[in-house]
Amino acid sequence: MKRRSRKPGTTIEVREEFSPYGTKTLDSKDRISLGGKLKSLLKQGADADGFMVYVGKNGDILLRPGVTVPSSEAWVYKNRAVMGSIRKGLEEASEGKTRRVKKLGPFLDEL
Repeated sequence: MKRRSRKPGTTIEVREEFSPYGTKTLDSKDRISLGGKLKSLLKQGADADGFMVYVGKNGDILLRPGVTVPSSEAWVYKNRAVMGSIRKGLEEASEGKTRRVKKLGPFLDEL
């Protein structure tokens, strides 16, 4: 099922199983309170500070937990080459492919 955001031409593909959570009613200001019980159902370590909202053609609403990235760091996520390099470095580190650096300055100059 595809979801369309408000940005023209932007869709996401959702292939995931969903479990019924319950029924929530709108308050007098047309808001829905998710509550602490729902937050506890989120994955451990998913410290979401907000939700991306997607609306399907049939009116279904998908809330995807997310975190806010400071604007000074957003360039990292927008640059695929940088993200690829970071992911590769993290993977190598998890495999123990590291080396001790005696002097940081010359090491950084090599990069």
